[in-house]
Amino acid sequence: MEEKTFAITSSSPEETEKFAVKIGRLINSPALILLKGELGTGKTLMVQGIAESLGYKSEITSPTFNIIKEYFAEEEIIHMDLYRLNHSDELLEIGFEDYLDRDAVILIEWPEIALSLIPANFIYIELIKESSLKRKIIVRGEGDISKQLIERLSKNADSWN
Repeated sequence: MEEKTFAITSSSPEETEKFAVKIGRLINSPALILLKGELGTGKTLMVQGIAESLGYKSEITSPTFNIIKEYFAEEEIIHMDLYRLNHSDELLEIGFEDYLDRDAVILIEWPEIALSLIPANFIYIELIKESSLKRKIIVRGEGDISKQLIERLSKNADSWN
């Protein structure tokens, strides 16, 4: 079975955030969104745009030291940054699996350490640095949630740039 993907190139942080807002408008809660990319590629910017589309208007910063931040708007938003964790056992200590059971939009930066605990219904967004401002954004995933989002993105592809 061929994996469906949607890809777009962003030429600026503003375009990246604008695309994230559109993603947020196209998803239904609960949703699990994994964000992959090197430092500085725009993962937190994606979280900001998605949260904005869900009605959250305050500042969002990466919870690198807190690991988890919760925001409340039209939907509950759980933002995780797993960068500082070294072993998947640490996920159990912070109640990771309990968060996954919540009726919320869950956004996880640096999800690699948690992949063995991730349920088979998620959206995977990869940000690839092509130049100082330009990013290739690839959306894929597993399960109905990603299939639905990719179909919605593809239907509206002309309006993304």
